Amino acid sequence: MEVLMTETSKVKASAYDKYIDYKRFSIAVLAFVILLLVPIPASILDVAVEYTTGKTYVLDFYTQELFNVSSDDAEQWQALTARALEGCMCQGALSKEMILKRSRKQLASIGVEMSDKLYDRYRAYVEGLDAASLNDLMQRARLLRNEDLSYSMLSERQQAEVDRAATQIRVCVAMVAFVVICFITEAMPLPGVAFCIGLILVFSGIVSRRDVASLFWSDACWFIMGSLMFAAAFVKTGVDKRITLLIFRSLAKPSVGFITLILIVVIAPCASFISDHALAAIFLPIAMILYNNSLSRENTSDPELAKMLMITIAMACNIGGFGSPSGGARNVIMMTYMEDMFGITMGYGQWIVYGLPFVLIMIPILWIVVNWRFKPKIRDLRPALTTLKEDINRMGGWDRKQVMAVVIFLIMLFGWIT
Repeated sequence: MEVLMTETSKVKASAYDKYIDYKRFSIAVLAFVILLLVPIPASILDVAVEYTTGKTYVLDFYTQELFNVSSDDAEQWQALTARALEGCMCQGALSKEMILKRSRKQLASIGVEMSDKLYDRYRAYVEGLDAASLNDLMQRARLLRNEDLSYSMLSERQQAEVDRAATQIRVCVAMVAFVVICFITEAMPLPGVAFCIGLILVFSGIVSRRDVASLFWSDACWFIMGSLMFAAAFVKTGVDKRITLLIFRSLAKPSVGFITLILIVVIAPCASFISDHALAAIFLPIAMILYNNSLSRENTSDPELAKMLMITIAMACNIGGFGSPSGGARNVIMMTYMEDMFGITMGYGQWIVYGLPFVLIMIPILWIVVNWRFKPKIRDLRPALTTLKEDINRMGGWDRKQVMAVVIFLIMLFGWIT
């Protein structure tokens, strides 16, 4: 009777109690508060000075050195010339050759928009400068912004602006610590952490209420959401089962080692040409099928097997993404940086020549590490494939929904690649 009363007296856990570990979450909150209370260090203040007033001082430096006027009194083409040089300096283009490689479109991408006439005048002026003198000017401008400019040199209005920026930087540092602790301790689900980031940005004044929503609806978010939608469509229509059987049906002995090897060999090269987010979303249902169908009365769960399959897919996507420029947006960004900052132009095929051998080398290394690190109790996945064959036999031939799911996916895949 006493036990029954004790059980009934317990408060039923709500959704928040189920998904948030308040003890761990309090650690993240405490770290966030402590970092907010710590005095602003000199390093953060220097960064705030550089990014709030550095551009103004550099622009004035250019106009004074080149045209003997302040930036406020400079003519339009002179002011645009100073802005173009400042933009080139921020990208690391300090030589005359690299500066002249910037087209009008490239300058517009960094916020320096000018007409054809003004661009021609700017370019003609830069071409007339001595290469050594221009390089020295760019070096001194960078030194001014990064080293010489200090808080004490600023006016009271500028210092107040720097103080606000430094406070926002401190909030961002505290927010990073909060997020990392939440991730490491698994204090709350990832969507909850993302929501907390939005709240911190709004309440700290870094982002307005009107702008914060757009941060959650960037192109990357839409892309990942679309990839997960395809994965859900494959699961709902049964296409995932057919793909799994198509990949693994020829295995004479479907052991965990062979399964992980095939996953890596298939995913890694594909990730060089298809987004790793999309591939992970496609192969996630396959891993779930293999895991769920491998369980039995003797082995009702095997966390090591689940981790092994999931991490194999994730790591295969990671190592494969380096194989070609279309393997990820980061590759295209690096190609742009190499061209803008160092004048090195790398084509699609040239990237593959450098990147694909890395993928091929990493495939056996990844397989060895995964099988060394994880020791699942279930080693033979033959029952999983047998169950899968029975499910597909009951399913019959390809129906209209499955065909449509594959066709839509192929269309989207073509769009991603091209």
